[in-house]
Amino acid sequence: MIQFETTADTAFSPITEREVLSSDQINSVLSQLTSTIELSTLGSLYFTQLATFLPVESLDLSDFGETLRYGLRPRDNIETISLPVSSIKCGENQTSAYIRYQFGEMLAPTQRRILANLHHIFIRPLSHALEFRRLKLMATKDPLTNLGNRNGFNDAAQRLINRNVRSDQLFGLLVVDLDNFKQVNDCYGHQQGDRVLQETAHILLDCIRGHEEAFRFGGDEFCCLLDVDNAQELNTVAQRIQRAMHRHPLLTSHGVTSSIGGSLFRAGDSLEMIFERADKALYEAKDGGKDTYQAA
Repeated sequence: MIQFETTADTAFSPITEREVLSSDQINSVLSQLTSTIELSTLGSLYFTQLATFLPVESLDLSDFGETLRYGLRPRDNIETISLPVSSIKCGENQTSAYIRYQFGEMLAPTQRRILANLHHIFIRPLSHALEFRRLKLMATKDPLTNLGNRNGFNDAAQRLINRNVRSDQLFGLLVVDLDNFKQVNDCYGHQQGDRVLQETAHILLDCIRGHEEAFRFGGDEFCCLLDVDNAQELNTVAQRIQRAMHRHPLLTSHGVTSSIGGSLFRAGDSLEMIFERADKALYEAKDGGKDTYQAA
């Protein structure tokens, strides 16, 4: 039994999952939904299949770590139906996610049964896509800070390089290394050291824009990929990070600061080339007395 609910919290009568689609229709839908394991692509395919049978205006996949929306923005005076997918397991955890459907008109009873059928069909491909995404995140995320790891950095940087090939749009790289971090582990233990790393991650995310990315390479080395096109912007972000670290009570109590090296992408650069320049600048900052920024 599936319970349909409106945004006004008016409960619909429970709708059984009795099939109202033909076998050929079900097989056609399944063929489309099993053609990909990427979550965003799967949602788009599902929305297209819904639109074949129902007057759907938008579809939200919510609480999957983000909300993916397909179709038009919701309008007033349309029917909204939210269906749970709490039976889906992702790894060891069971999701509490749901799918919100918005329609341009009130659904007739037969249409609601069609929706129940389609929703039921969607659950298995969705569970596979969620598990695939979980495994990808494990491969590209640092579990301590929840920043991207070296693999995630390589993927993100290569996307920016490819973007430059298409549109000549530049980007910047900051390599951040913590000063005096070893003494935190030596004097206060690794648990306190982990807190310093986590707070550093928060600072980096606070100091960059939402569409920019920060990464932890391991140990006390971090990187930021920035949507900038000149040295002054790169310098501004580096100084913002260092000022934030100077104000942070935990970091200042341990005397932890940062040395930062930066480089802008140059036409023809490979990932290794831009990283080598920024990394060399970082060591120049270290040699210059720490707690400084050096541009390549």
